[in-house]
Amino acid sequence: MWLSLLFILILAGVLTYIILDRTVSQVTVVPLWILWAILMIPPLLTGATVTWSKQVPPLPILIVGCSMCWFLYWRLLDWRRPRSRSIDPVAAPTDPALLQAIDSPVLAPAEDPATTTLAETEPATSARPIEAHEEAILKTCFAWNVFFLEKIEYRPQAVLCRGKLRTDPDTAYATLKHNVEDLFGDRFFILFQYSLSTGKPFFALVPRPQQTLITGSQRWLDGAIAMVLLMLTSIPTTYFGAALARLPQGDIGEILQAGLPYAMSLISILGLHDLGRYLVARFYQIDTNLPYFIPLPFWPGTYGCLVQMRSPIPNRKAVFDLGFGASIFGLAIAIPLLLWGLSQSEIVPIELKSTLLSFHAFDPRFSILLTLLSKLALGSRFVAERAISLNTVAIAAYISFLVITVKLMPLRRLDGGYIVHGMFGQKTSAIVSQLSKLILFILGVIRFRSSDGNTDLLFLAIFVSLIPAIDEPALNDVSDLNHWRDALGIGILAILILTLIPVPAILSQLLNI
Repeated sequence: MWLSLLFILILAGVLTYIILDRTVSQVTVVPLWILWAILMIPPLLTGATVTWSKQVPPLPILIVGCSMCWFLYWRLLDWRRPRSRSIDPVAAPTDPALLQAIDSPVLAPAEDPATTTLAETEPATSARPIEAHEEAILKTCFAWNVFFLEKIEYRPQAVLCRGKLRTDPDTAYATLKHNVEDLFGDRFFILFQYSLSTGKPFFALVPRPQQTLITGSQRWLDGAIAMVLLMLTSIPTTYFGAALARLPQGDIGEILQAGLPYAMSLISILGLHDLGRYLVARFYQIDTNLPYFIPLPFWPGTYGCLVQMRSPIPNRKAVFDLGFGASIFGLAIAIPLLLWGLSQSEIVPIELKSTLLSFHAFDPRFSILLTLLSKLALGSRFVAERAISLNTVAIAAYISFLVITVKLMPLRRLDGGYIVHGMFGQKTSAIVSQLSKLILFILGVIRFRSSDGNTDLLFLAIFVSLIPAIDEPALNDVSDLNHWRDALGIGILAILILTLIPVPAILSQLLNI
């Protein structure tokens, strides 16, 4: 057994390193072996525990350990180069790490990241991305009736153009982008964003790093990695599906029959969720990899998918669509599968202390939306003082639904963060993120006090409080969304609210639950 486990760990380690090399090696200064070691800690410790003690570590320990490793991974991934680094003011830079300047601010130690953007930091050196004679050429790109240019400032990694906006943001950005590209080619990324301190829009020209063309063989390798990871993920998910069906042992046919419904449901929902983001990214010509499944040697069998965007997001419409597209793709299959799985589940007596993961005595009353879905699927069978014994399809759909719902939290790198950022802009989305953390913490305290010390929602609140609130700006972060996107955003965020709020007493009486 230990030889099989060793083979799986070696294969997982090699694939993890290849994925890191292809996705994040160009956008971080942290050595890849450090990031690789952090991601490999959970499977290595789990494998060692299984080998020596012949049992899987307790689930809470696995969840906490895996979450801590991923949090540390994302924090290190955001590590920046020292501010003293300068660039060649004439030649276009070839260091890919400079692309990170687009994603988030480079701040002085005393500055607050909630009130400062990249382009507003004070220069660390006198290096200028353009020469003095090119400044006159740059000024000709600004028409007085589009964006009245008042002054040009220089930073080591950007040229700031401040002035007054005289037309709508879409026209201003398109005009300046066209003019700059006519005169300077593809030498610069053109950013258009609000100053978080003054609230006024400004343009920033950031030197574009040398681009590497993606060859057909690289795309083939990308697809091969995605397929291998998908097959590896199907192994633990099938096994844990059989375990949830209370058939962890037996011949291969019985295990497949018991475990495949769970595995196929979980992989389909999570896969479609990230496939939605991948398709939106390709529509907006954002360089990204195929969805990479991350297999886990413990329940639920996978951490989900990884889609790494390797080029900047063009505008706030694209930011919104990245979050909305992923969520709607996942929910479009998660909700029907959940309804079908609930309809095939059994009614059992309710337990005194039910958690979010009490699958064989599931009490959906902690959520208005899940309660309504349960009543819709089960009808008169679901009444007061009764719980639900979920079948494996319902378990997979429920877990996927929770994952998609948690990702609707308006936090950095999550679907909700993209949606709120697209709707309200960077500054307002940071405020909404902080408020959502506080509200989730209050709901966790309420659940803790009303359910005999249940800490599952409180633990989630503490974990999401560690996620940064402020997100990366798009290239054009000034143009607003249209009204129908705003309506869609409010509608899908309502799903998050209905999932987190417990059923009020009046609704319980009305539904006889």
